[in-house]
Amino acid sequence: MTIAQSLLSLQDTDQALALKRREYREVEKELSSEGGLPELRDTCEKTRVRELEAKVETARLESDLATLKEQVAELESRLYGGAITNVRELTAIETEHSAARRNLAQIEESIAPAEVAAEHARQQFEDLTKELSDREKTWETRQVELRSEKAKRGTAFNEMLETRNAEASQIPEEDLARYTRLFRSNRGIAVVRVDRGVCQGCAVRLPVGELTRLRAADGPIPCSCGRALLTEQ
Repeated sequence: MTIAQSLLSLQDTDQALALKRREYREVEKELSSEGGLPELRDTCEKTRVRELEAKVETARLESDLATLKEQVAELESRLYGGAITNVRELTAIETEHSAARRNLAQIEESIAPAEVAAEHARQQFEDLTKELSDREKTWETRQVELRSEKAKRGTAFNEMLETRNAEASQIPEEDLARYTRLFRSNRGIAVVRVDRGVCQGCAVRLPVGELTRLRAADGPIPCSCGRALLTEQ
């Protein structure tokens, strides 16, 4: 096998190896994501807290409502009971009564939306909890599948890597170093064929002098674009 043929074979192996590496990392990435469960758990916890806060707010409003009702009832008893006849005192009670009535109305208006918010948060938390439970069960199965797939792909990658290293060991160091540099800098293409005088990498027709030099060379020669090695083999 010529150097050109060895490099083309190595390139095929390296490209296949890159694909296997990408496939392995995809499985690894899905495993590390845990099927989106950490994010869902976080959302579930935030919803639980929101539900708790809504319940606390509703309870506070109900407590304030009860207190204000008692306050209004007491003020009305003092205001209309007839026991107080001092005009200044009656005026002060009337002012306090009006303020208490306004506060009472505001609380009454606030309770319904607070109860709706609490119920919405409760329902959302219930739905998310069920979704979390379902997805955890699904993930248990998927995780087993992914671990098995990861092991298979890892084995396949390692076996191909051994093949690649064996191929590379048969190539002169200088040629291998030049190939490796171009393979890394040119998105996985280091060696391209020349067909009918045209470089299949950059689609440029080679000058006669360069074509003659290629045919006289023992192995691939650098393309004038500097991005690949050329061979007619």
